[in-house]
Amino acid sequence: MTETRFRPGGRTVPGPPVTLRTVALSCLAILSVATAVIHFATAGQHFQQYWLFGVFMLGAGWLQLLWAAAAAALPSRPLLWAGMILDTGVVAVYVVTRTAGDLVGPTAHTVEPVGFGDLLCTVFEVIVAAGCAWLLIARAGRPVWRLDPFIAPAITGGAVAALVSTALIAGGPEMVMNMSGAAAAPPSAPVSLATTSPAGPIIMPDGANMPAGMTMASSASCTAAPTAAQQQAAVRLVDASWQQAKKYEHLSAATAAGYRAVTPAGAPVVHYVNPRFYRQTVLGGPVLNTAQPQSLVYANTPSGPVLAAAMYITAPSGATPQPGGCLTQWHVHTNLCLRAGLGVVGALNAAHSSCPAGSANRPTPPMMHIWFVPIPGGPTAIDATDDQIVQAAGQTATTPGT
Repeated sequence: MTETRFRPGGRTVPGPPVTLRTVALSCLAILSVATAVIHFATAGQHFQQYWLFGVFMLGAGWLQLLWAAAAAALPSRPLLWAGMILDTGVVAVYVVTRTAGDLVGPTAHTVEPVGFGDLLCTVFEVIVAAGCAWLLIARAGRPVWRLDPFIAPAITGGAVAALVSTALIAGGPEMVMNMSGAAAAPPSAPVSLATTSPAGPIIMPDGANMPAGMTMASSASCTAAPTAAQQQAAVRLVDASWQQAKKYEHLSAATAAGYRAVTPAGAPVVHYVNPRFYRQTVLGGPVLNTAQPQSLVYANTPSGPVLAAAMYITAPSGATPQPGGCLTQWHVHTNLCLRAGLGVVGALNAAHSSCPAGSANRPTPPMMHIWFVPIPGGPTAIDATDDQIVQAAGQTATTPGT
């Protein structure tokens, strides 16, 4: 027998009455879909940091999406328990990584920055967990007689769509404000971010003054002012790179770990590559693995070799993540004579117009320096001359040694 619901104004609507529980669960399902969308959208960059981070983001996203579908189709008390436990667990992981730091991976013990998108996702998860707990104890089976049962889900969906759209725009709300003409830092605004690296504070890299034989990995110029989240990410990358690279201050420690020279060992500045670490990157490992930088750079000073930089090298045509936005840019060399295995045997110039036998001129894979000596441009400077690097190495407090 069909039930009839009476509405204000004398209208009647056929069908069984909609309960408050059903309306609330519909709103919670919309929020759960939003958290899944944010997790899916950010999974790629987490895979670039560490495979387990990416797996976690995808796993959380799929579970939240499946929970939302089940909440709409088969609502039940076990489902409410599942939603409360799932979202409470994800929130707990967020709180730990933003207070104590990552527990695993190349950035272990490094505190993650708080951004608009991840904070919004966490707020949604808290609401879902709290909503499920409330529905487990509340008497929410009464019919919704006076309010159209579609109003609350429609309002929730519209608000959530607007917030998630803002969160997924590169730069988040700061970018939206900039596009609307509100006050935001102009591209030329000075940046000076303190780091623990002996290279000093991070400043905006200058990709316009590139020496011959170098070019940026991207053909589009990078001049956008970094957001607060990008600034924090750049500092995190520099600090983590320095903390992890300290064990290689003595060149003997680097060679014992498998690093081998790929540029002439007697040159003022020598690049060392770890074939095993680079192979892991080529096979899909994280590019910005601060615990295993693909390359280290040493400056030969009168006191001995000084660790000047860690250099991250991506696979040919591989990902070039920029966690710091324009503060973390990638470049390639176009004038080098390379042999197999990234070995550099020379450079093309006015005096040498062809490569030595057994080598060929081809662009290098994209690479990014993180400097540990105070060269012009700071710790994320795109590059420097050999003279600048050696001079800076002589000024650093880092103890040189073989």
